[in-house]
Formats: sequence, C-alpha cells, structure tokens
Amino acid sequence: MSSNTYGYIADTGPTQAYGSNNGVFDPADINDLIAENKWSGVGNLELIETQSVSGVSAIDFTSIQGSTYDVHFLTTNDMTVGTDGAELKIRLYESGVLETASVYQCAFQRGRVDGTFTEYYTTTRDSFWIGLGTGNASNETQQGYFYFYNLNDSTKYSFNSYQLMDTQTDAVQQMIFGSCVLPQASKVDGIRFYPSSGTVTGTASLYGIRYS
Repeated sequence: MSSNTYGYIADTGPTQAYGSNNGVFDPADINDLIAENKWSGVGNLELIETQSVSGVSAIDFTSIQGSTYDVHFLTTNDMTVGTDGAELKIRLYESGVLETASVYQCAFQRGRVDGTFTEYYTTTRDSFWIGLGTGNASNETQQGYFYFYNLNDSTKYSFNSYQLMDTQTDAVQQMIFGSCVLPQASKVDGIRFYPSSGTVTGTASLYGIRYS
C-alpha cells in the first residue's frame, strides 16, 4: 500500500468514510482499498445495523437518527413468527414517536405457487402492510427486502417499496411485492419491524445507500 501525504497513509490505515474523505487517492490506493473491501463509492450500501433476534415482540432500528441518507435498504432473513398466521408489519418513528394511527396507505400483489394471484390495497392501515399470515411450522419463514425513501426529509412523505417470499399457514409458498406511503411530511428517525401478534425470530439488516 502506498504512502501518500494527500491520500492513504499506510501507518494510520484508511480513513475514508461517508462524509469524511481526506486527501486524494491514486489508482494504486483505490485498487488496494477495493481488494480489502474498504473503498466506498457512490451508490454503495453502507451497513447501519444488523440485529439477530429470538422471540422478541419487535425489532427497532433507531440508529438512523442523524444519518444523511435519502434512501435506506432493509433486508430480512429467516423470519419466523411465534403465532401461526401472524402478519409481519412495519411502523415508522417520527421524531422519536412511533406512528400507530390508521394513516398508512399501501397496495401490493400476492402470488401463490398454486396459481392464485390477488391484489390488496388500503388507505387506512395502522402500519405498512407488507404481507399476509405467515406460518410457523418448520421452514415456514419469511425473507425480503425493503427500500425506504425520504425518511430524513421533514418536508416530504416517506415511501417504501418491497418484495418478499414466505410460506402461509396452509404450507403454500407465496411472493408479495408492493409499496406503501406515510402521507405526512415528517422526519422519520426510526423503523419498527414486528408481528401482528406474538413474537418474531430472525435477522434484519438496515443499510444506507451512499449519496442517494
């Protein structure tokens, strides 16, 4: 690794980080940083937090407060519910206060592997409506990804779009894709992922998209 007064200094290690890029990196510096998975570019996913939980009533991501990302990305893996048929949902914190009123608006399409396709929509949900009843037998899990837009902008509505796959209580696999909006101009500083009843177990990771 080269030692450059205006770029990477081998003795101190790379200091490049979102909002804190010191100096100029020459091509050799960049190649070395990429090889070590330490180079951050436009559009990169930057991990904010990962939570692996077991039997909890909710997963709260409140560490987005103070971040500068305009787009956030949430992944869920091997999510299981403690109560058979519980729905997994998302609510947003506005300036530290969880919004629980029936003000969320959503639309999504569900497709089951038995050939059944159905559309769902509402303007009066108390959460982001991201799915239907999930089973809790062996291997009946949910995995998905969710984009969130404008959470940090107090002058805009907060939107999300998502896609997921899970198994219903009748052991039939289904895919769901859709979008929701919190039609209130507010600063969102937290995300709650939770089941409609009982508990949830699994892993969720929240990222910011660099320079989004």
